[in-house]
Amino acid sequence: MHDHSFIVVRLFDVLKKFLEEPGHNNSYRWVIFSGVFGVYLGFGMVAMSLAPLVGDIRADLNLTRGEMGIALGTWQFIYIATSPIAGRVIDRLGVGYSMTIGASLVFISGITRSLVHDLPTLCMTVALFGIGGPLVSACAPTAVGLWFTDERERKFAVGAYTTAPAVGSIAVLIMSNSLLMPLTGSWRWTIAIETLVIAFALIFWVLIAEFKVHKDHGGKKTGRKTFLIWKSIVISKEIKTIFFLGVTVFFLSHGLGGWMPEILREHFGFSSMAASNWTAASLGVGIFVSLLIPSRTKRENFSFIFICLLSLIAASLAAVVFLPSYLIPVFAMTAGARSALIPLVILALMESPRLNANQMGTAYGLWFASAEIGGVLGPVSAGRLADSAFGYDGVLWLMVAVCLMMILLAYALRMRTDESN
Repeated sequence: MHDHSFIVVRLFDVLKKFLEEPGHNNSYRWVIFSGVFGVYLGFGMVAMSLAPLVGDIRADLNLTRGEMGIALGTWQFIYIATSPIAGRVIDRLGVGYSMTIGASLVFISGITRSLVHDLPTLCMTVALFGIGGPLVSACAPTAVGLWFTDERERKFAVGAYTTAPAVGSIAVLIMSNSLLMPLTGSWRWTIAIETLVIAFALIFWVLIAEFKVHKDHGGKKTGRKTFLIWKSIVISKEIKTIFFLGVTVFFLSHGLGGWMPEILREHFGFSSMAASNWTAASLGVGIFVSLLIPSRTKRENFSFIFICLLSLIAASLAAVVFLPSYLIPVFAMTAGARSALIPLVILALMESPRLNANQMGTAYGLWFASAEIGGVLGPVSAGRLADSAFGYDGVLWLMVAVCLMMILLAYALRMRTDESN
């Protein structure tokens, strides 16, 4: 067994050296990209593992919608505290070690979800995702920024890697109620099986990644140095606007992502399988838009494209409220264009002249920390509102209001961008 492992590692070393020869344009960047994509795909599967099984989990653990909303939002809450720390860890340990640690914690979070027996234990296992997840989230754009120097390739890579969680979510939505639940008869086994994907992705990453430690000689001044770095990043008005956009984008993305299958099933009368499949189809639309739009977006036309996408999403959500049930899937799918908002905001941060290239991990860590404020408030607010007299219609109108708020922020960002040019 040891000999076989040694042979596999040596093959990857030979492949890396071959692809890094001058005549090959450092093609190993695509091997690194595939590792990032695989881990982020597994990340997305674990993140989405609860959503299509909300009804079964609530019934088994005797939870209200509000309590389930708390569980769905627990990892986003932890993200707020851990993301800035994760960013600094990446800048010190490097992408290789940081991604390995993060993916390991995400795997443990996923597999232990199948063992919970009440709300506190469910929240604890989901919270573990909030410790490992920031390392994965911030490592991905950092790796792309380091390995992809060509602007067009970098934009494509950002759009492509951010589709990985959506691909993972689609796989979970399709498999959970259509295949694994009928096969196993247990939501616990369903989640455990889906978690295996990130285990395989982690093994692949360990084989292909570069493990370099970034030495920090700050000594006792490290804490002060970290604070000054954080301050230097957020002092720019443009960066602040991008951070506020992150909050609202994650509110919309996590709020709808966690509850859309249940909205279609409980509010509009779709079966569990149909609700999951239509939600998966909407994510498919999001993948297509994420691959198409970011690579064609420039700094000067960012706000225009962002506002157009938001207008489309807001109109689609409003249509879901008013139109007959047989038209709802069409507009639910159109609203899936929201998936492209995240890579667009990440690109806005990546291309800001205010961002120091040597502090990318820290910058992304801070961005994810602020964005996950919205990630927490989204599913929790949706759950509370669904339990109130406003019901699921109120949830959809709330998301429309958030879209309108983002339009104002995108216009403000345009003004900040014009000032910095």
